[in-house]
Amino acid sequence: MSVYYKPSGRITVGGILGFVVVGLVAAVVLAFAYVYATWYIPFIYINVLLTLGFGAVLGYVLNRMTTVGKLRNPALVGWLALAIGLWAWYVQWAVYLTLLNGAGETEYAGRRFSITHTSFELDTFLGIIARPDLVLSMLPRIAEDGMWSIFTVKVSGFVLYLVWFAELVILLAFPWIVSHSEAGAPFSERAGQWAEKLTFPQPAAAFPDTEATKAALEAARWDHLQPLTGEETTNPYGRLILHTAPNDEDCCYLSLENVTIEVDDKGKSSEKTVDVLQYLQVSPQVCRDLHARFGAAAVPA
Repeated sequence: MSVYYKPSGRITVGGILGFVVVGLVAAVVLAFAYVYATWYIPFIYINVLLTLGFGAVLGYVLNRMTTVGKLRNPALVGWLALAIGLWAWYVQWAVYLTLLNGAGETEYAGRRFSITHTSFELDTFLGIIARPDLVLSMLPRIAEDGMWSIFTVKVSGFVLYLVWFAELVILLAFPWIVSHSEAGAPFSERAGQWAEKLTFPQPAAAFPDTEATKAALEAARWDHLQPLTGEETTNPYGRLILHTAPNDEDCCYLSLENVTIEVDDKGKSSEKTVDVLQYLQVSPQVCRDLHARFGAAAVPA
């Protein structure tokens, strides 16, 4: 018997339908917003952020639908997320080609920036989106001519294909990662609810030998977890995260991280975390003991 949480793989018909329908609709809405924003904002750096935002928001929507639909099948949810991400990529191309078809006068703002005015025709869009062969056949032509310039240098050919590939990866990876992860999070089948995540404020001594730590905790040697006192400071340090279902005391899982505080040249600090173990099942008594030992203290600066 595994000492780690394993998703049941259960789903609901309503949950799957909600995931797919809301995901497809969200992809269309976000595709329109993304294409219009990149069309009228002639700054490549902002466009990169818009692409990341496109993938992140779509991922967030699918993550929420995974939670609401109580989908505990990471493989199925992951494949559906990839399909919806691919749909989002395809729709944004259909929107772009529609705007390209309606393109009119180009307005220049100096030598480096220009905006081409366009109009959107619903009939044209519906005709394009129903023709995957047409959409795919247009990509080599666009790649040959280029879509935009960086400092008057036209981006085309192989470089443009790389940009498109990165865009596709973002739209596939973000939704897959967050929805797959959520579907694999602890869930109480008895209570019918997701476990709540609690990050203990009391830091622990770091776990330099992760395999030794895993072996000790799998053997129920809880003395391996040592809280740091208020006077101690260490970098890195250990962090304990507990996942518990309020209505099921047997649903209690422990995750550990090594946390390192890094300071850049400007004095700005950032946190780097490395997983030590994830979702180790612990007994209700151990769960209470961990609350008592790590439930109240400040994290080292």
